[in-house]
Amino acid sequence: MSKFDFKSIHRELPEQLLQKTVIWIWNADKIPPHIGISVGKDYFSLTYRKSEQLLTTSMLKKAKRSAIPLVLVEIPKEIVPLNPQIVFSSYEKAIDGITCLHPIREVMNLGNQVNQLSDLLVYLESKKLINQVNGLNLPENYTGIKAYSMDDILNRIDTLNE
Repeated sequence: MSKFDFKSIHRELPEQLLQKTVIWIWNADKIPPHIGISVGKDYFSLTYRKSEQLLTTSMLKKAKRSAIPLVLVEIPKEIVPLNPQIVFSSYEKAIDGITCLHPIREVMNLGNQVNQLSDLLVYLESKKLINQVNGLNLPENYTGIKAYSMDDILNRIDTLNE
C-alpha cells in the first residue's frame, strides 16, 4: 500500500500554470487516481481507451465543468527530456499491466524505480523537483493521495476494459 501527503496545496489555479510542465492527478480523492502530464499547451494521457494528446485549456475546462477533483503538480521542464508526443504515441492504451504511469515515467527517464503515483511524488519531493501544487474541486479535508496497491490499479483498468 502506498500513499502520499502534500506539504501544501494552493486552492487556486494561476493562468500561467498551463504554460508549465505539470503532472495532472485526476480524481485525486479516489482509489486509484488517474494521471497525465502536460508540457506547455499540450496534455498527454494514457487511458483504458487510448493514448491521447489534447490541449491543457480543454482539460482544465473539463475538470471545472465536471467538478473533477484535480491536483496539478508543477515540475521543472528539464526533467522531461524525451518528447511526450513520441513516447505516448508508442502506447495504444492502458491494459495488461500497462498503466497511465508508464509513459510518464518513460518521458522522465525513470525506469522501473517508480511503480505508482506515490513513488513518483516521493521521488520528485526527495529531489526537490516539485515547484508548486495546485488543487481544484478538492474536498475540504483533502491532504494527499490515499493508500492503494498495484492490484487496485490493475483491477480498475480491467474493470474499465470490460
